[in-house]
Amino acid sequence: MASLISKLKKNKRYYYVVESARVNGQPRIVHQTYLGSAEKVAALVKDRTAPVPVSASFLELGLPGALWLAAQDTGIFHVLNAFGPEPRSGPSPAHYLLLAAIHRLCRPGPKTEVAAWYQKTVLFPTWGFPPERFTSQAFWDCFEQILPEPQSRFLNENQDPLEEAQQRLLALWKDRPLVSRRVLAYDTTNFYTYIASTNQRNTLAQRGHQKQGRHDLRQVGLSYALDGDCGLALCHHVYPGQVADAEEFPVALDRILRMLDRHAIPPESVTLVLDKGTAALANTVLLREARIGWISALPWNQAPVEFRARDVKQLPACGGDQPGVQAAAEKILVHGEEYLCVLKYSGCFAAEQLHSTATALTKLTQQLRSLTTELSRPGCRLTEGSVRRKISRWLSAAFLPDLVQYELRPEGTGLRLQFQVNHSALDTLYHQRLGRTLLLTNRLDWSAEQVVAAYSGQQSIEQVFRGLKGGDWLHWGPMHHWTDSKIRIHAFYCLLGISLLNHVHRQAQQVWPQLTIEKLKDELAEICETVLLYPPQEKGPYRTATVLSCQSLIQKTLAETLALQRVCSTHRG
Repeated sequence: MASLISKLKKNKRYYYVVESARVNGQPRIVHQTYLGSAEKVAALVKDRTAPVPVSASFLELGLPGALWLAAQDTGIFHVLNAFGPEPRSGPSPAHYLLLAAIHRLCRPGPKTEVAAWYQKTVLFPTWGFPPERFTSQAFWDCFEQILPEPQSRFLNENQDPLEEAQQRLLALWKDRPLVSRRVLAYDTTNFYTYIASTNQRNTLAQRGHQKQGRHDLRQVGLSYALDGDCGLALCHHVYPGQVADAEEFPVALDRILRMLDRHAIPPESVTLVLDKGTAALANTVLLREARIGWISALPWNQAPVEFRARDVKQLPACGGDQPGVQAAAEKILVHGEEYLCVLKYSGCFAAEQLHSTATALTKLTQQLRSLTTELSRPGCRLTEGSVRRKISRWLSAAFLPDLVQYELRPEGTGLRLQFQVNHSALDTLYHQRLGRTLLLTNRLDWSAEQVVAAYSGQQSIEQVFRGLKGGDWLHWGPMHHWTDSKIRIHAFYCLLGISLLNHVHRQAQQVWPQLTIEKLKDELAEICETVLLYPPQEKGPYRTATVLSCQSLIQKTLAETLALQRVCSTHRG
């Protein structure tokens, strides 16, 4: 609460507005504003005018403040302190790692930009470290202290500080408990780099099948598992870019099993959710030996036709957190083994697929018409092989090969192209394919609703990868590192950022259930602190006052839910 007090200085009385709060059960003054002498106060009251500020500066509060509080509340910051003793003055390795993670979420860029950004956030007055302590060289020195480059290649898993930190984080989250330990969502991806081909010191960046189409660049592979319920990163592995997904899976599975064993989590109590690219069926022997449950998307043509073509009206609705979703289950034989197959239908997903298919079909027909016109011109020099390759690229979008038929034949000295849209196939696609997903699991006693709910964790991890690659909410790139150890540290704090943001997102969904991560970031980014600088009174120093930005209803609710007042100016110190 606010109150007016006076202080006697050199036989003259001066007045202050103070804000009090209970600290450790005792009333304490947490903030005060100097008003001046009685004459000054009287003049202000008489004029009913406030002094005009000399300047105003803005501090990013919402997103960096929420992430910093999440790091404290979850215990992440405490775990990071194990990387090195906290110095007598200046930031610790925990500060550098955490700042790198928060920077990736708020304002991704090279380490040369971190100091200037840090100065414009609430982290600066909260931590109190001068911006000069966060130069790119300071980050490099800190990362070298955590994982020295020459020695890092000879460390086993038990000696690796990053591996140990990940295990400590999992132990922390398990004890809280912040993770469900019920569903693990697993996937792989790769990221291209700009590491020169002549760089022989880097063993992780290699050429391979680049999922973003940059086959001209070296790439780094990444696999990891998230908790399917809360999105916290449980384990990850950075591997050479030439390693295929199928080769990485046995390695990743072994790491997951050792993680479960270390934390006394029975593998049979856990269900691993895989994407169809992981080829669960190709690893059934490994999965059976691991005694772990699994769910995977099933290729469309591997389920009985009569099952996958069932009328939507016959599919029972899923309840709970699956509005608009219908599903049915049936036991089938695949490669001589019995599994539970689930047909899932989503009206929203069907609408999205219909829109994207219609857009792709319209673009394709325009391209084919233009190509037909070009081939009919005298002197056209396109060869049959080049034309077929071009059309093949155009037909690469989902469903298009079944919807469009074309004929290319010689005519005179040139080529003649004819094409048509198969309207019967389009009708079948609309009524029997769009919005449908086939799932396969070894959980024979589960209901269709249980399988669908568990598989939704995979959608969360796909959102993570989209955020990493597309830069929607956490940029993996640009990655300004060129050594193996620094790339691994980069992956560590990127995944740290994923865990922090997902934790904040879970908190926010308690009051705004439909809030997406992208929307959460946008709303928090609007919450700022404005520091006003006022001219001095008499011979005193310049005065400051802090106000929050004007907030919408959702921003006010988020600020209250995430307890952002803990990093406001009145609560510092």
